[in-house]
Amino acid sequence: MTTAIFEQFINGTMMGSIYVLMALGMVLIYGVMHVLNFAHGVLFMVGGYLAHLFFFNLTGSYPLAILGAMVSLALIGVLLERAVFRALRDNLRMQIVASLGLIMIIQNGVVQIWGPHALQMRPPPVEALVRIGQLSFTVQHFVIIGVVAVSVAALYLFLTRTRLGTAMRATSQHPEAAVVVGIDPNRVYTLTFMIASALAGLGGALLGPLFLIFPQMGDAPMLKALSAIIIGGMGSVPGAIVGGLGIGIVESLSTLVVPTDYRDTIVFGVLILMLLIRPWGIFGVRVRGEH
Repeated sequence: MTTAIFEQFINGTMMGSIYVLMALGMVLIYGVMHVLNFAHGVLFMVGGYLAHLFFFNLTGSYPLAILGAMVSLALIGVLLERAVFRALRDNLRMQIVASLGLIMIIQNGVVQIWGPHALQMRPPPVEALVRIGQLSFTVQHFVIIGVVAVSVAALYLFLTRTRLGTAMRATSQHPEAAVVVGIDPNRVYTLTFMIASALAGLGGALLGPLFLIFPQMGDAPMLKALSAIIIGGMGSVPGAIVGGLGIGIVESLSTLVVPTDYRDTIVFGVLILMLLIRPWGIFGVRVRGEH
């Protein structure tokens, strides 16, 4: 039983790391711009397709394919912020409608370019195995956990130790005061979308090789990331990390006691329980009048 628990803990930490990447991107956009971008999942999916393109058609190198996907998604993020979300900045309902429309447009665009069938990519980290006792994991499991850990640390240092990161935090707390001290909110919003989209691309490029790359591959991670944000606390970076890892581990460990098909039921059951007990999340702040 101990072996099975350890195996599912590693699997859960790996999937939880992917949810952390997704949740961090959504938290950055929501925290700085107050935009709920439900199209974040399709950006994750595009990251998988672009990594496949860079790996097989352009570079032949998996690390360069990941880098290519991140840079491409960063540029797509800039385009989306300037072309769509900047004009809808103060209209939450229109932001939601626009992001749902983007899901359809981007998914149909991907089908037109790559076709409806799933793609497969098997870089060296997926083929190589790491043995721990009687268990074996792909190297990709630990690549994902390690890359996400480094990315989270780099993002923390960026937000706390650089002028651009300070500008992002200042804009998220008080946009009008930020303008007074010389911060250009438009530049901050563009930078925020660029970083968040690159994180989504990184997630797709990391997870795609372990499974398959297909047009709906970002749907489940997006829902889990949204659940992580709610459990951790809306707008909280530590909450996104704890929530993402927690969901990954809970859904993986739940397969030890219930059939695999019910693991999503367990996760969303935890989400509903959290909404009933502490609707503002683990690290969220309760606002006056909220029950």
